Amino acid sequence: MRILLPIACLLLAWPLFPLAEEKEGGIIGTGVIGQITALDRFEVSGMEFGFAPDFELVGVGSRDDLRLGMTLVLATGRNGADWQIHTLRYMPLLSGPVTAPGEVMGVPIVGSLPSSGSVQIDGFWTETGIVASRITEYSEETAQVSGIYDGNGRVGHVPVQSADLFDFTAGQTLTVTGQFLDGKIKAVSVTDGLFTGPSPELVLLEGFYRSMKSSGELNLHGIAFASATVEQDVGSGVLVRRCAWKGRTDFSRSALSEKDEEMVSSFCVSASN
Repeated sequence: MRILLPIACLLLAWPLFPLAEEKEGGIIGTGVIGQITALDRFEVSGMEFGFAPDFELVGVGSRDDLRLGMTLVLATGRNGADWQIHTLRYMPLLSGPVTAPGEVMGVPIVGSLPSSGSVQIDGFWTETGIVASRITEYSEETAQVSGIYDGNGRVGHVPVQSADLFDFTAGQTLTVTGQFLDGKIKAVSVTDGLFTGPSPELVLLEGFYRSMKSSGELNLHGIAFASATVEQDVGSGVLVRRCAWKGRTDFSRSALSEKDEEMVSSFCVSASN
């Protein structure tokens, strides 16, 4: 009886486990890469989010530090019909000295730059530079860049000196921190990826497409790709909002299960695909 009783309890409890898993649907992980578009009703890339009770902040001290135009990477989840933020990472694209009129560390900036000093840039990478959504003074001595590695020693459009780059391939998104000397960042650290944890399967992205010459595809934040043929009417000079599923923005909804389709429709409310 002592053996049979635990077994019976397990058998009775067994149906509860798959039911709990099914509530989430087939797509479990969701994320967002974009900028803050509203603060009163907190929105990123036009989508409203609440905050989970145990949410984590990375790169900012508190919610009071959040400002319009900041570039964020969010790990999110659904709470009934609403979406909540579990992890919020503040990810400025560029932090360093103004090196020429309209340039920071050699990168052309579309936005109002001071004539000298150091600044921190939020916004989105383009083929030629950054379209800034927010520019602030930067007093730290270190320089930083977060962007796509081109495979030839540049992250974003900034030359980087680091033996660690040999561990990465073109198309990966890297964050490099170090000293800007002699026209390049001499790296102290190089980290890979945008999310603090595993990359989610379904991601809402905002930004400008960049062409990857090696593959003939378009790249959005280094994690989502689309066929240049599919996006030929958009090109790389238009700000877009897209949803990516398993690393592609040109996925077919007909390939999704009914529950996955419902998840995509609920999550990708401000995207166009």
